[in-house]
Amino acid sequence: MVIFQTFNRLMINLAFKANQDYIAANFCENKDKPEKHCNGRCILVKKLKQAEQNEEKQRTENLAKTALLYFCKIHLLAVGDPLSDLEQTGYNPFYLNFKPSFFANDIFKPPQRYTC
Repeated sequence: MVIFQTFNRLMINLAFKANQDYIAANFCENKDKPEKHCNGRCILVKKLKQAEQNEEKQRTENLAKTALLYFCKIHLLAVGDPLSDLEQTGYNPFYLNFKPSFFANDIFKPPQRYTC
């Protein structure tokens, strides 16, 4: 999107120069007034003004999105360790023997370095 906005005016001017005769013959608002020597530049001005308005609208939308991003509060959820809580409160030690273990550590081993 940024690249398009950067080269938008350049692309409009290049397209106009490449098709100026066609634009002057078919789209020019002043083709019935040859003394103005418009040659389709009225259409070029309209397109450039329209592109500028679109860029301004896009800038405003991006600014609103950025402002929302900066004003969002982050709330962290504090999660305690249930086993240490059990140890601190003095629950029956029988329950502490049932500490959960991640069984995947027993099954999945990291690859070992191959040595000859």
